[in-house]
Order: sequence, then structure tokens, then C-alpha cells
Amino acid sequence: MRKSLTRALLTLPAVVAATLVSVGGTTTAAPAGTHAGPVQTMDCSHAHSNKDSGSGRTTTVLRYRTGPHTSCEPLGQAGNNTLIYYHCWTSGESVGGVSTWTWGRVAGTQREGWFSDKYLSNGGSTKKC
Repeated sequence: MRKSLTRALLTLPAVVAATLVSVGGTTTAAPAGTHAGPVQTMDCSHAHSNKDSGSGRTTTVLRYRTGPHTSCEPLGQAGNNTLIYYHCWTSGESVGGVSTWTWGRVAGTQREGWFSDKYLSNGGSTKKC
């Protein structure tokens, strides 16, 4: 039963496409298992440099990432009240109504990444990347 249901779901796009063509519509086929709609990708590579001498603390346990979007790969996690040395900020995905992110380094380590300013005690860096 499960195998036949899976097969039916995988062939459904082909049936819909054939139906559209037979009634005069047009379609573009997509590979099985993918969707044909537009895909919005988030850029996880953003330029940054050490322009800021400020620092702040995390207000919760916080993942820092490769880019200023929650879809970007997490590089690590900082505990609540962890000191972060700020380098610069950029605009990115809005988190809780805050769309700025700070590139920073976890104090006492070489671990760096993008931190959502929503979860930094003083709103993050004051120097734009």
C-alpha cells in the first residue's frame, strides 16, 4: 500500500502536465522529487571586516551562522550571557522584527560568525560592514 501511494504521488506531476497539454495549456517539467516553483535562496556569503571595537552579550543561547539568515549553516552556539566582540553589521533576515546581524567573535576563542542583533544585549555592532 505504501509503495503504491508513493508511486502515485511521484507520477501525479506527469498526469497534471499531460492534462494541461491535452487542454491547450503549457507546462515545464521538473525532475521527480523537486518542485517547479521559484526558489528563493539566501546568500550566506557576506563580506565583513573588523571595524568595530565594541562588544556585547548574548541574551539567550544563540547559534551563530555563516550568513545573516536563519537558513545559513550554523557554525556553533554561544551560551546565554556570552561576551561577543563585534566586528561589523549588515542587513539580513528579520528575526523578531530585527533585520540586522553582527559579525562577531566569541570572547576567548577564534569562533566567529553572524549573530542576530535581536539576541545581543545592546543591539549589536554600530559599524556597517
